[in-house]
Amino acid sequence: MDTGTQINLAFHGVDILNVNFNAVAPRTEKEMQIDINYEPKVYYPEDSKQDFKIIVNIELSAENVFSLSLTAIGNFQLSNDIDGKLKETFINANAPAIMFPYIRSFISTFTSNLGNTVGTIIIPTQFFKGNLEEYKPE
Repeated sequence: MDTGTQINLAFHGVDILNVNFNAVAPRTEKEMQIDINYEPKVYYPEDSKQDFKIIVNIELSAENVFSLSLTAIGNFQLSNDIDGKLKETFINANAPAIMFPYIRSFISTFTSNLGNTVGTIIIPTQFFKGNLEEYKPE
C-alpha cells in the first residue's frame, strides 16, 4: 500500500543565541530544588507568509547554587494549504514541542560538562497549551 506524504510543518533546526551561566557555590547536596521558567513566543517574519520562528527564553536556578539562562530560536515553515485551526495547533503546540527536546538536550550536555559544579540537569518534559504570545522586535 502506498501512502502519500504531505509535509504541513517543516522544522529547520534550533539556534542557541546566548547562554548565561553563573555558579554561586559548588553543589553540596545530592538533591536540590531547581526553579524553571520557560517562555516560548512566536515570531512571524514580515517577508514570509509560511515561515515562523519560536523564540524561547528559559531560566533555571537553584538558590545559592547557580543560575542558567538561554535564548533559543526554532525555525519552522508551514505549507500553503493549512486551515486556520490546524495552523494554530502547529504554531502553538507542535512547534514548541518539536524544539523542546533540543533545548533539553543542550542543557543536559552543557551542565554535564561543568563537572561537579551543579551536576547534570535533566529538565522535565513540557506540554504546551494555549496561544503563544507574539514576539515583536522593538
